[in-house]
Amino acid sequence: MDSSSLLAFLGLVALGSYIQTVSGFAIALIIAGGATAAGLAPVAFTANVISFVALANTAVAVHSKHGQIDVKILLHASLGVLLLSGIGLMALNHLSTNSIDLLETLLGVVILGSGALLMIHPHPLRRVSPSYAHLIAGGFGGLLSGMFGVGGPPLVIHLYRQPLPFPVIRTTLLASLFIMPLIRIAFETYDGNITAEVLELSLYSIPVSIVSTIFARRFPPPVSDMAMRRFAFGLLCLLGLSLIVSKI
Repeated sequence: MDSSSLLAFLGLVALGSYIQTVSGFAIALIIAGGATAAGLAPVAFTANVISFVALANTAVAVHSKHGQIDVKILLHASLGVLLLSGIGLMALNHLSTNSIDLLETLLGVVILGSGALLMIHPHPLRRVSPSYAHLIAGGFGGLLSGMFGVGGPPLVIHLYRQPLPFPVIRTTLLASLFIMPLIRIAFETYDGNITAEVLELSLYSIPVSIVSTIFARRFPPPVSDMAMRRFAFGLLCLLGLSLIVSKI
């Protein structure tokens, strides 16, 4: 990756980290969509870097609040992630080799759909979902994580519907989003896809993400939460549509 592409990629990391800090989502979607739309790196390469960035971010966020995790939900969601991450990776490898246009179109659809879903404020359920529901949500997250490194939306929607205290929901979600890239990295390491180039770009990206996160906490934008979410939604729609239209 040349210096201009590197700066553009790190700019996406900074933007995604800032928006995630103030709105609660979007870092992986923005990095994946922006890097692919701009032709900065292949989908598979970007997904591996995203995994390391997400791992670092969630580790910092969750380490001091682990006592608030709902262990039962976390275990079943993590099992779902484990079961379907490998299938997502197999689909990624197949499409990367045989149909890169279809792969990038699917990424656009996922980004567009995720942006729409994450704008929804789901009504809480009357009771906590059964174990199989956590397993299914984790499975969908694992599938998207394996394919694109963007497995958060299914778990976000599922967990925010649970009638639990918000700190428990948030910390359980962060713990799930920590385990997701950890599983993905383990699979990719076994397959030999965590290259020196992936590690180098990850080492550049992680400090940028951390600095952007700290900056967002100290200097949040002078707009309402809803306005920020609408901005993130509009950005995701733009990225998703650009990927879809470019392949038509």
